[in-house]
Amino acid sequence: MISRSTVLILGAGSSVHCGYPLGSQLIANICRKQAKAPTDEIGPFNSADVEAFVRRLSRSGHYSIDAFLADAGDQIELGKFLIARELKGVEDLDRLFPPNNSGWYQYLFNQLLVDGKPEFARNNISIITFNYDRSLEAYLHTATMNRFGMSPEDASQALSEIPIVHVHGVLGEYPSVPYTNTDSADELLAISKGIKIIHEIEDRGDGFCSNAFEKSSGLLSEAERIFFLGFGFHHDNVNRFRFFEPKNLVGKDICSTTHGMQTLDYESVLKRLERFGIPKEAFPHNSASCDLFFSRTAYLE
Repeated sequence: MISRSTVLILGAGSSVHCGYPLGSQLIANICRKQAKAPTDEIGPFNSADVEAFVRRLSRSGHYSIDAFLADAGDQIELGKFLIARELKGVEDLDRLFPPNNSGWYQYLFNQLLVDGKPEFARNNISIITFNYDRSLEAYLHTATMNRFGMSPEDASQALSEIPIVHVHGVLGEYPSVPYTNTDSADELLAISKGIKIIHEIEDRGDGFCSNAFEKSSGLLSEAERIFFLGFGFHHDNVNRFRFFEPKNLVGKDICSTTHGMQTLDYESVLKRLERFGIPKEAFPHNSASCDLFFSRTAYLE
């Protein structure tokens, strides 16, 4: 059971063990798929428009498609459709369980149990995710059903006690939208409308850009511990919480994964976050991945 008030903030790196690509990999996957079928019509988008979009994307020099779409506002809908198609294609429950790697999801699930029982309401944890995918929800739901022989409805009800906030939208609400890939253009188009890229979100007059960020700020205010997993620390993403400043961080434990960060990358992140009052101690340069974070850096209690 997790008794200490904890918030997990998830970035793209938190679900790579499930087969989801990081920013540059997502661009490569989209371009590779288009190269295999350059003349196919894609949903409501004609092949010539898609081909032109993908060519421009591949030659833009951007690290992420979100950043590219900030400069191609007239093609945001096509971009989101391609994002949804690529990420939905990864959805496969078998990828989340042995013989594949369940990653840190397995650790979290077992820590959520109370004396071996699915009394999730007794846990003091919230999850804020910038990811569109539903792999965490699918893992927890499926593991609960199979561990305790629960129906899908009962498992969903039990897990509903754990707040999971998708601040940039989600590929359909789980489990009403099944965790499985689809080739249906209509389904993908509907799902893509639930995606909000960074530059599509505008600040509101009260300081919060959305209800999701406002709710997240409240969760952070109440937390004793804040753990960043696979997070890239884009300035806008951190700033939109309207929370990270020195006076709000007094008495809070903050830790982050630093997997893949070379020395200069690491130093750049430290400088970027200094303005938010996040201390250097929050980022031990131990290259801990999300899978190793809870054995090398911190643990859930």
